[in-house]
Amino acid sequence: MTPKNVRWRELRYHWEVYLFIVPTLMLIGLFQYYPAATGIFHSFFRWNGADISEWVGLGNYTDLFGSEDFWNSFKVAFILGAWNIFKMIPPLLVAVCIHRCSSERMQFFYRCLFVIPMVLPALVVALVWRSFFFEASAGYLNQFLYSSGLYDALCYFDRAFQWGTWVNGTYQGVFVAGMAPNWLGDPKLLLAACILWGFPWVGSFAVLTHLAKLQNIGKEIYEAAEIDGVSWLTKFTRIEFPLITSSIYLILVFTIIDTLKDAATILCLTDMNGGPGGVVAVPALFMIRIGFRDNKMGYACAISIVLTVIVLALQKLSTLVLNWSDLTVRQRTRVRLIVGAVGAVLLLSGRFVPMAVGMILIVSMKWLLAAGYWLLAKAKAAILGFQQPTANSQQPIRLNWDARMRRKLERRQTPAYRLAETLKSIFLRFSKHLVIWLVLLSALLPMYLMLIVSVKTNQQFYQAPAMLTRPLHFDKWKIAWDTVGPGLANSIYLSISTTLLTLFFALCGAYFFARVRMPCSGFLWNALLVLMMMPSIANLIPLFGLLRELDLMNTLSALILVGTATGQAFAIFVLTNFIADIPQDLFEAAEIDGATHFQQLKTVVVPLSGTILGTLGVILFIQQWNDFVLPLVIIRDHLRYPVIVALQRFIGEYVRELGPLMAGFIIASVPVIVLFIFSMKLFIKGMTEGAVKG
Repeated sequence: MTPKNVRWRELRYHWEVYLFIVPTLMLIGLFQYYPAATGIFHSFFRWNGADISEWVGLGNYTDLFGSEDFWNSFKVAFILGAWNIFKMIPPLLVAVCIHRCSSERMQFFYRCLFVIPMVLPALVVALVWRSFFFEASAGYLNQFLYSSGLYDALCYFDRAFQWGTWVNGTYQGVFVAGMAPNWLGDPKLLLAACILWGFPWVGSFAVLTHLAKLQNIGKEIYEAAEIDGVSWLTKFTRIEFPLITSSIYLILVFTIIDTLKDAATILCLTDMNGGPGGVVAVPALFMIRIGFRDNKMGYACAISIVLTVIVLALQKLSTLVLNWSDLTVRQRTRVRLIVGAVGAVLLLSGRFVPMAVGMILIVSMKWLLAAGYWLLAKAKAAILGFQQPTANSQQPIRLNWDARMRRKLERRQTPAYRLAETLKSIFLRFSKHLVIWLVLLSALLPMYLMLIVSVKTNQQFYQAPAMLTRPLHFDKWKIAWDTVGPGLANSIYLSISTTLLTLFFALCGAYFFARVRMPCSGFLWNALLVLMMMPSIANLIPLFGLLRELDLMNTLSALILVGTATGQAFAIFVLTNFIADIPQDLFEAAEIDGATHFQQLKTVVVPLSGTILGTLGVILFIQQWNDFVLPLVIIRDHLRYPVIVALQRFIGEYVRELGPLMAGFIIASVPVIVLFIFSMKLFIKGMTEGAVKG
């Protein structure tokens, strides 16, 4: 549907359409654009967030770029982002194995199973790893290393490569025989722990995204490959991988950007300092620490501005690379020169030398390949003695090729070859399902551990950490409920209220953009798109000051208003595309009957938007449920904590009582599990449509 164009002289007949977008403009203007503007203003002051303010000009930025801690935070973020390349292998392998299943029912069954890990909030999984996998004395990770013999190998490599430090002439290793490694307490192991958590790193989103891309490959392509005798690996490298490269790259870029602006995961695994010595303080966490611990709000605002610029630049670069084939030669050269210049500056400054070298190599890859091909051609000419092959010289090569193909076809007809191919097919089929189930069971392991440990005493846990033992102690659930029950009620209230308000205002805003093209609507649309790219964590410092001025500190209303404002851009973007697909005839018929824009929204749009509103509502509910940083900053009364923040406090109070801790994790996950059960059809429909449309 093409939006109806309304000119200025026709505005008096359609002025009421602006009422649809007014609530959204008020929310995003007050809680997003105003904090961003005040953040820019205060970044030029030495400001403590209250009454002390001194103009320093670019002093905050000068101190920032000269701070070793600032550059180390980006170094940590890029290390974690680089490891995400390796973390993308398991979901890609699982997606290929599921796609290779010949039965469509089996493919659908596996897709449903890999949605199940979505029911656990990501921060709850991080807390499970912190409390049980990384626990020094009886943690599951250390137990696995001991039982598998890998710990002895780590001790050997530690001594060989000297991963530890020398103190007064004595070597202190990271892995020492007879001593349990403290993953979250040792600065040398903390970064490795942040990389390891969540193993096998199979996110449902990545698996389903790869599957949707793989479904676009026609069966005739595989049949032709089978006739040519193409191997399992060749099918992947020549057929499947080229078609999913764009989705792999997109997921990787989003993951790196999320690493830069995400502080909640590191907070759950460590603390506000980023562990001992701040060794895993990513930029967003570094900003929070400077602002709220050191009380340097102006300096923290400067960090947020730099973080926003870097994130916007990365997102712009990712858009250019994804649309690389549509760019002109001049535009491609310009992008290469800009990236190469940034790499050269980093290289000369001595910052991020490996990344700088990688950027220079990437932008110069075209010329390096051209030079390589030229050298190969010269070498080939030298070897052949500069003799050009003639038509007669090609004849023996052709005869040898035909003879080899004839012998190959004859060998395929022998019983031994057929038996070998049958055994090979059985082995590949078995390996395919084995990989899927091993990865799936590993992804579901936190759910299993939460259930069995929640009814154990500490003594039972240490005797049999991974087995269910009797008697069952359901009294642990009562302890957990007394602690996290109020937080659960707060989270349910916050998530439902925020989701309903976001959907209502976003539906009205989407109607404004999709139904008519009003004066200034293009400007407002671009303002929303900018919000989708801006990291919301960057507004945290000025937003804190705004909420204090509005007397909204320590209130749930503040979380609802900010959550509604934050979710507007994404929700309006999704709903606008949906409303634009509604046939124009329905709106014209409603206009003929004398329906106003409000009546058209009620009678035409709302009845047709049930599925998309349900799916979007689930996404918004889960996002609000997982919100951690903002409640941690503005809520002071523990009775008003959301459940995730309450669990963080629960770990500190009941770290010795493992049963109540796990029961608390389950209680925090129950509403999301119930929501998943009732919205299962929406997810399955979305997966099926994604598999068909790609």
